Amino acid sequence: MSFVRNYDAATDNHGVLRHVATMFRYPAVVWQHRYMVQNFLRRDLLSRVNGSALGIGWLLLQPLFLFAVYYAVFGMLFGGRSGTGEASAQFALYLFSGVLVWQAFAEASTVSCAMIVDNGNLVKKVAFPSEALFVHVGAVAMIVYLLGAAICVATALIMGVGAVGWSLLGLPLVMLIQFVFTLGLGMLLANANVFVRDVGQLWRIVVSAWMFLSPVFWEPKLLQQNDQVPQGFVALAMDWNPMYPLLMAHRLALGGDAPFLGEFWPQVGRSAAWAVGVFVLGYGLFMSRKHKYADLI
Repeated sequence: MSFVRNYDAATDNHGVLRHVATMFRYPAVVWQHRYMVQNFLRRDLLSRVNGSALGIGWLLLQPLFLFAVYYAVFGMLFGGRSGTGEASAQFALYLFSGVLVWQAFAEASTVSCAMIVDNGNLVKKVAFPSEALFVHVGAVAMIVYLLGAAICVATALIMGVGAVGWSLLGLPLVMLIQFVFTLGLGMLLANANVFVRDVGQLWRIVVSAWMFLSPVFWEPKLLQQNDQVPQGFVALAMDWNPMYPLLMAHRLALGGDAPFLGEFWPQVGRSAAWAVGVFVLGYGLFMSRKHKYADLI
């Protein structure tokens, strides 16, 4: 006896809540297609260094050059005007660590935005799990960030403005939180970009403005002490900004112990709550609209 299963995309239940319930099967789907994810990951990494003389050395040289620029500009030229009495090198490292986190986030989210549209030949295949396309994007961003973070810690130790503590053991957890957050946000953006192709262009503007709203170049203590800054802006930048606790958690994990950085675990808890919320929303919307992608790309 044989059974035939019929499927009708028009009548099937595509509610967001229904697909949220299947969220816990997502790791199993990724594991089932792990070889595909590994191939995408290897191809993405090799494309960055393929054909260059230094090869993978560029992944180390770029963050070194980035820190040298920040140290020269903010450490020597402007004398490390942080407003908290920090050494110029320490302030340069503060900026450097923030830029590393933001670059990883901005790159992964921007690439994810066009992931479905750019891989239409794969998405149109019935058995292909398009939700697994976003894993290698976040993984590549985290690998590049990890190399930069290692240089950041090593430079701080060499210059005598930092120390390695137990908080460094929390860095993998913070990176995992950022990975989950980027994964969910990437699904949200990719889903929207299928229906409105302007989303990709708009996101580049949003992520640039968002960077200055986040503590990449400024310190939270200075923002709170500035009476000229509206309290609504302070609340938006610190209380309703998902990247605020994530940036602070990264800096604490890398060895920051200045008073304005706050506590490590509260920042981790806040960033984890944002990451889970965004992932649930992004995954649910993506899976509920997945059946329409083949006809729109």
